[in-house]
Amino acid sequence: MADEKQPGRRAPLGVVEPSTKSDKTVEDTLGAYGADANAEAAKAAITEQLEILKAEVAQLRDTLGVIAENTGQYAVSRVNSVREEVRVAVAANPLGALFGAALVGYLFGLRRR
Repeated sequence: MADEKQPGRRAPLGVVEPSTKSDKTVEDTLGAYGADANAEAAKAAITEQLEILKAEVAQLRDTLGVIAENTGQYAVSRVNSVREEVRVAVAANPLGALFGAALVGYLFGLRRR
C-alpha cells in the first residue's frame, strides 16, 4: 500500500457559474439588436455556452480518470491484502488448511457427479 500513487488535489466539481453575458436569454439578446445582429449575438451566446460546457466536460473526464485509476489501485491492494491474510492463516494452521481444502475438494467432487 505504501507504493500507491497519490493523485494531486483537484477542485471539487460543481455548477459552472455563467458569465453575465450568458445570463441573458436569447429573447433579451434578440430584442437588443437588429435582425442580423440578433443572429450574431445568439451565435456568440451559444458559442460561449458551448465553450463553458466543453471545459466542464474536460474537467469531468479528468476526474473520472482519477477515480478509475484509484479504484483499480484499491482493488489490487485489497486482493493483495486478502492473499496475505490467507497466506498467514495457512502458515499458522497448516493442518486446518489441509482439511479445509480436502473438504472443499470432496464437496466439489460430489457436486460434479
